[in-house]
Amino acid sequence: MRAFRAKDLTSLHESLCGTIVHSPADRLDVISSVDVQIHNTISEAESMAWEFDLKSMWLTPSRWSMMIRQYVDPDELLAWIEKCTGRIGLNGRGIAHMRTRSVAARGGASTGHTNKETRRWGSCMLGISYKAMPRPTIVLYSRTSYLGYLAALDLSVAWMCARYLADAMGCKVEDFSFVWMNEALQYHNFKSLAFLLNHRDPESAAMYRRILLENRMTKSEAQALRDSPALTMSRRWMARITKLDDEGHTYGDMTYNTYRRIRRRYHTEVLGFEAAKAFEGWSHYKQGPKEGEQKEWFKAYPELPHTPIHSLDFSKIGLPLDKSYGVAYDGSDDDNDDDDED
Repeated sequence: MRAFRAKDLTSLHESLCGTIVHSPADRLDVISSVDVQIHNTISEAESMAWEFDLKSMWLTPSRWSMMIRQYVDPDELLAWIEKCTGRIGLNGRGIAHMRTRSVAARGGASTGHTNKETRRWGSCMLGISYKAMPRPTIVLYSRTSYLGYLAALDLSVAWMCARYLADAMGCKVEDFSFVWMNEALQYHNFKSLAFLLNHRDPESAAMYRRILLENRMTKSEAQALRDSPALTMSRRWMARITKLDDEGHTYGDMTYNTYRRIRRRYHTEVLGFEAAKAFEGWSHYKQGPKEGEQKEWFKAYPELPHTPIHSLDFSKIGLPLDKSYGVAYDGSDDDNDDDDED
């Protein structure tokens, strides 16, 4: 079991990402060509202060909308808020748990598709709890999460639930502490590139760009590359992108759509939109009566907008932040045992 602690949610996220990126092989539980993993972790933040911009992970506002529709049942959320506010409050007994929605597998032969099945092992986020003793705390339970990529959205879902709860209780979300129970923290060697290349600290971003893109780097940077399976694999994936660029391959020439998406984001978010436009192009039918004909035009992605998590809410599931939720705390469960099995 690994334990991590930080002063707030922002620091915790960056610490976890930095840890897995710079971990040597003997500190990792899984190393593959596409990811590295650390298993059985408990992470704690003293405060749920959270600064996150979706753009920093190359994520769109629509990805947030998709995430909350997948995982948050509005009726379950309302019931959870009412239980937390009405029966626990800021100093009562009890632990109120809300299960997240089960997310169905996508793709694969079982659904009639030829693409690879994803989410075949079940939902990534499993549930969110609240307790007031010994101090108001939100706990997120996860099967797995991709650090440097969707983990920030997972944390944002928990943070948003806490934000609604804090409003209902008349306190600040920063007053809550946070705990994250996670079976498998992962770093994806190309999906998580945004964390490195567009790091929120400019000096760190410059360092990672040297490590991943250049042969010119400091001795300490070269040593970090040698010691880190995550950085080594990410540099290899970046080398593939650079090779495609040098050989003039367009987006349409690529067949692996997930990798194509990362290449398009990298071009626009790192090199700029005008540079990205040079790689626009058609895909072509591979077989059948239209073999060789133009199929789909892949254009450059426009630059992503800045989308601070504070600017979002649960409106997409019918729960705008400007409404009131929860009920008054009645203190009726203060003396009750936490075990419901009599």
